[in-house]
Amino acid sequence: MDWKLFIWFVVGPIAFSAHGADFTRLAGDLPREITARQGPYLVTGDIYVPAGKHTTIGSGTIFLFKNFTGLHVQGTLDVKGSADWPVIFTSECDQTYNPGSPLRANPYDWNGIYIHPDAMGTTMERFEVLYSVYGINSQTKFIRLIAGTFRHNGRANLSIEEKEIIVGNDPFSYTLSVKDAKVDGVPVKILDDPLAEKRTIFRYSGLCLFLGGGILGVIENGQFIQNGKQVNAVRGDLFNNQSATYTNAISKRNNSAWLMGFGYCLCIAGACGFYWTFSF
Repeated sequence: MDWKLFIWFVVGPIAFSAHGADFTRLAGDLPREITARQGPYLVTGDIYVPAGKHTTIGSGTIFLFKNFTGLHVQGTLDVKGSADWPVIFTSECDQTYNPGSPLRANPYDWNGIYIHPDAMGTTMERFEVLYSVYGINSQTKFIRLIAGTFRHNGRANLSIEEKEIIVGNDPFSYTLSVKDAKVDGVPVKILDDPLAEKRTIFRYSGLCLFLGGGILGVIENGQFIQNGKQVNAVRGDLFNNQSATYTNAISKRNNSAWLMGFGYCLCIAGACGFYWTFSF
């Protein structure tokens, strides 16, 4: 069972009115970050990623567009959908996501996504574009599309620099090659994931902490056991051992315990850091 559809069909008619009165309404310039928490979003006028600005859209975010509205990308757009929770761009009449709509969605219901010529570096991952006029119309080829789904669009699904791209029914991906970028004299970093360097630094740092802390913890764990035996041996024969010997043995055991705990804490911190890098 598709639980997303189940939730929408059961909860939707109660939570949302037919005219989207309870939706978060959008028009004009978009903020730096948009998440699914305040959505779905009803787009009542054209929305924009302004030139020189960056907008990130989180997984599970749903945009319902009214007639004659669309998304204009003049800056940099970063769509971060996931396999379970893609980002949805669709008509306000799409009853899958707006069960209260009295009308059914049709191709040409809204304009689509227009990426302007200077908007290089846009990345869209795990998204769906539904019931629009032209799907995505990009005036620059310096974009990245990852597992995008296009359905029920009117004139076209995807056009890049006025050339229509056949996408089919399966999730579609598009990435310009580094060779093409060099030929056109465009900085190669335009094609790179902007978070790749940060992700790599944190990932390898976390891995080093995990391994280093684990090794330290294991070594000191063995030393702690050995020092504990020494303490027991000295304690069992205090008559022949001076108090300083016993104190020294206790101190070594405690130091080993502290270093063992420190090592294991580093190991846990490294594992958490390594895992965190897969979230962005």
